[in-house]
Amino acid sequence: MQQDVLVGVTAAVVSAITYGSTYVPVRWFEAGDGLFFQWMMCIGQALIGTVVLAISGWPPVFPLAMLSGVFFAVGNALTVYIMDGIGMAVGSLLWNTITCVMGWAVTRFGILGNPQQLPHNNVMNFIGVIVVCVGGCFFATIKHHPMSVRPAPWQTKKERKLSFEDNEIRISTLKRITAILLTLFVGCLYGNMLTPINYLVANSSQTGYPSSVSSYFFSFCFGALLTSTVIFMTYSAARRNRPFINPELTLPSLTSGMIYAVATYCFFLANQHLDQTIAYPILSKAPGVVVSLWAVFLFNEIKGCRDLTALVVGICTTITGIALISVSKIQF
Repeated sequence: MQQDVLVGVTAAVVSAITYGSTYVPVRWFEAGDGLFFQWMMCIGQALIGTVVLAISGWPPVFPLAMLSGVFFAVGNALTVYIMDGIGMAVGSLLWNTITCVMGWAVTRFGILGNPQQLPHNNVMNFIGVIVVCVGGCFFATIKHHPMSVRPAPWQTKKERKLSFEDNEIRISTLKRITAILLTLFVGCLYGNMLTPINYLVANSSQTGYPSSVSSYFFSFCFGALLTSTVIFMTYSAARRNRPFINPELTLPSLTSGMIYAVATYCFFLANQHLDQTIAYPILSKAPGVVVSLWAVFLFNEIKGCRDLTALVVGICTTITGIALISVSKIQF
């Protein structure tokens, strides 16, 4: 399919804003372990996927494209724990850093079935990736201040009062370290989220499969929905049919899923109309900047001169790295 830079840039901007705003609707409510949230979120995503399916002419479900949804669902099941441990902004910025490196690597070296995309300036390309990683190190040093959330309605009045009025929630060092390690894992999953679909598109001339990523979007959503359902069923069985379910979280979670679906569809379009070695670094870091704005100005998760300085320096460093990666693809 012919690339359209204007479509690619527009899709990238919309994707960055919506990705960065995905978790905003649910931050006001008690999410517990996050597994009910991730299930509702995937249902909301599937609703948008069905609309795209109809617009695309009802293409069939592609099993390999469903693997992309599996990667997302597994990573998404861990996001609430990560956000509770290190914060929405720090968690997003860290896993976006790993996503950036993974997305760059699979296309730069042509691994996992991806077609190889070589930059015109190898040295600048590698330096850009290193700079992005350095920026990620700044994010890891930031301490977040958990916000008070609206407790689940079935809690006792005393529990609800304590949960809502506790202004400073302490996070143990072990939970913080665990959250950082899980963030690295989630970043690897998200960094390969597009790999199965890229493989199908790259080999479409031989297989006869569609060359448009929109044809695979419902398969992505369906794979995510099936995986999230299995995760929630397993979790419910482990909890002896007593899962943590906050009914007030239902609509916000569905809304988050629909926002994420729009972001992902635009992400697919941007990767189709822009070279992935350019699109992936931009789309994996720009949403983190949007999340940071929400975290600082709305949720007040990041406070103090030291942490705000680390946030700004980290963002500026990663943007510099992204610029180097992007320029390395241009032939002067």
